[in-house]
Amino acid sequence: MAAFDLIVIGSGPGGYIAAIRGAQLGLSTALVEKDPLLGGTCLHRGCIPAKTWLESAHRLEQMQEASDYGIDGSDPKALTPNLETIVKRKGRIVFKNAKGIEFLMKKNKVTVLKGFGRLQGSGRVAVEGEVHEAKRIILATGSGPKDIPGLETDGVTVLNSDHILDLKTLPSHLVILGAGAIGVEFASVFSRLGSKVTLVEFMDTILPLEDEDIGLELAKILRKSYKIDVRTKTKITSIERREDGVLCYLEGETGGEILGSHLLVAVGRAPRLEGVGLEATKAQVDRGCVVIDRFMQTGEPGLYAIGDIVRTPWLAHVASDEGIVAAEHAAQSLGVDVHPHPVRYDRFPACTYCDPEVGTVGLSEKAARAKGHDVQVGTFPFAPMAKANIIGEPHGFIKIVADKQYGEILGIHILGPKATELVASSVALMGGEYTVDELINTMYPHPTLNEVFPEAARAVYGRALNM
Repeated sequence: MAAFDLIVIGSGPGGYIAAIRGAQLGLSTALVEKDPLLGGTCLHRGCIPAKTWLESAHRLEQMQEASDYGIDGSDPKALTPNLETIVKRKGRIVFKNAKGIEFLMKKNKVTVLKGFGRLQGSGRVAVEGEVHEAKRIILATGSGPKDIPGLETDGVTVLNSDHILDLKTLPSHLVILGAGAIGVEFASVFSRLGSKVTLVEFMDTILPLEDEDIGLELAKILRKSYKIDVRTKTKITSIERREDGVLCYLEGETGGEILGSHLLVAVGRAPRLEGVGLEATKAQVDRGCVVIDRFMQTGEPGLYAIGDIVRTPWLAHVASDEGIVAAEHAAQSLGVDVHPHPVRYDRFPACTYCDPEVGTVGLSEKAARAKGHDVQVGTFPFAPMAKANIIGEPHGFIKIVADKQYGEILGIHILGPKATELVASSVALMGGEYTVDELINTMYPHPTLNEVFPEAARAVYGRALNM
């Protein structure tokens, strides 16, 4: 039996960051991981491998358009994707990052315990039959794809987001159920790689968690530029697995039957809590998620929960911040002079890596009105911006949602080139410290994509300069 100040269960972006922060604060720390390599879902089955696929699709699209940029040579239209090579490259990048996390554990003197971690109560954690004691424990076991009754995945023709990352043969027709971030990203990938794609979403718009204008405009772009069959207000009620593919039965605004070579079920994820031993503690679970306070504490003294097992935004960067808060609070409770700051969930950036990209922070126009704000909105397209045209991506727009009385910026919503990078700076504009007038008076370099910010701010008052 080994004793630690802190044991973290799960090595995803929440868990491994929590372990590093705990060790930095002088806590003897252990990190428990059941998988052979560290990194969790984000690194092995989520964010990182999905982005390698997106980059391959983006590169292919760029090379197919090389002649438009004055680059001559062999026929770029003859270029084809090699999925086996895409998967191998994905594997190399994942492995390199996993080894990087392993190095960080050694550098910070974090003990890595390989195996499934199970809570035993009273500050004890069992790993592969050996029980370890900890003064504080952080649970960070993440989430996984959830099967939908009647649409159970088989990894062959009916896929979830884990399966599709290792696909070696290009689907001739990929039907995707669910147009949230995962569904839209894979629609963008496979349409550019050459598959016919049908995107089915039960809600009124794709990306239903984003500002409505984002979903409406993105659907237009996906239909026009990538020939994706986007069907909203529609659901798949049942499927028939056949030798020639998967027959999907649809109901709703665009119902009927669709025969796809593959079906990707991109709706439903569930916290991974089975077998972790919560029943041996006083921690409470509500609708599948662990109940926590603002410092990530559960009902069990000394036990914290972070990431996809709690009812906060299920994003890697959110989990990392939660891990820091939990580790700092744990250290503070053990006498360390540190002052944790709860996560500002009203300012988290959300990104969707389709093409064009989506980056948002703060309230949508609808949500701002629902909260009682007297709302002013300014939108500005990328089309007139020199840099957007130079890089060949003059699509989409930026939208600023502001409070009319005080000029406070309530939300920023970007659909366009490099939106996931642009939204990072948007976080600093939130929370009342920055107003629409101050944004108008901020100088941005030319030519850059960032020039859309002051233009959208001017558009709030109806005086954009480049329109």
